[in-house]
Amino acid sequence: MIKSPTFKNMLIKRKFIRMNKHKLIILFFFAFYSITSAQKGNNYHLFTNRVFYKPMVSEVSSTLNNIFLGKSEVNKFSGRDNKKLIINEIHLGYDIPLLYVENPKFKWSVFFPVSTHMVWAPFEKTTSPIINNDYRFGLSFAGIAIVNNPYIKNISFKVTPFAHESTHIGDELTIEGFQSDDKFFRVNVSYEYYELGLTLNDPEVLKENTLSFRIGFMGLLKSNAGYYTYFENEIGDTTLYASRRHGEVYTELNYKKTNGFLTNKQWHPNISVELRNRVKFDYGNAEKEDRIWCINVYVGYDYVPKKIGAVKSIGHYFRYYKGVSPPGQLRNGISTFWGYSLILYI
Repeated sequence: MIKSPTFKNMLIKRKFIRMNKHKLIILFFFAFYSITSAQKGNNYHLFTNRVFYKPMVSEVSSTLNNIFLGKSEVNKFSGRDNKKLIINEIHLGYDIPLLYVENPKFKWSVFFPVSTHMVWAPFEKTTSPIINNDYRFGLSFAGIAIVNNPYIKNISFKVTPFAHESTHIGDELTIEGFQSDDKFFRVNVSYEYYELGLTLNDPEVLKENTLSFRIGFMGLLKSNAGYYTYFENEIGDTTLYASRRHGEVYTELNYKKTNGFLTNKQWHPNISVELRNRVKFDYGNAEKEDRIWCINVYVGYDYVPKKIGAVKSIGHYFRYYKGVSPPGQLRNGISTFWGYSLILYI
């Protein structure tokens, strides 16, 4: 069959778009490095932690160390009926520093974010199963410029050209599901993505009452591959379809107080809210999935020990979440949960 010139042009255009999507961030790195390396007064440090562009407390999956205990209501539980559980989430992570560069006007850093996120049902009557484990790692670049405007004190940003996430539902859940539920299935949620983010008034840099705003986007590096794959021996007679949509946009607001009403030298109130538009997986539907706005709210206090000075060490928060179930395969459902969250700052 002979393809028309129009069809050939379409193929060339799509190939060009895919190529540029994969190379755009890498080209940004080279361009930015050329600009900053030409500036005088740069100080270079290896394996030095940055202060700017840290995860906000309300970021749904980050490198913050977070222990949550609360009540959860989920309308989908790996293909089964509604569930009400007391769940424990344990988020462990760290931004491994590689390079830190500073000059009087600008600072930037290259680091490796690594994190794991476990969801556990500690009071379930039979096996107290681990419900899901998520694993993330990648390469990130962040920078900050001091503005000293009366309203905007600084602007920081993050570029992650490559990151990987893989998720796995727990063994007890999988075994029990295959043995007792003919509708149970397992998919392999695993994908590579990139992320872009911008922050006004970075809260970690400013030692004063601060209202911060952040906006970001996450997209799949291979959009045609989707978020997950599956195997015939793990889906039984169920007909499943690949994901059609991809990408997440999110915005975060954070308000912290270091002085004034409801504060003292050791206790600083903080409110952090994230709105994130996520794809709700729909394994049995061949059409495009729905998009759902998810809200994640943290209200509490950060504790600053006297001996450390102005560096916070522990956060005590009430947490409320409603939206797409965050863990891996369970993103085909909607969940609501609330409870107590302990943040350990490193």
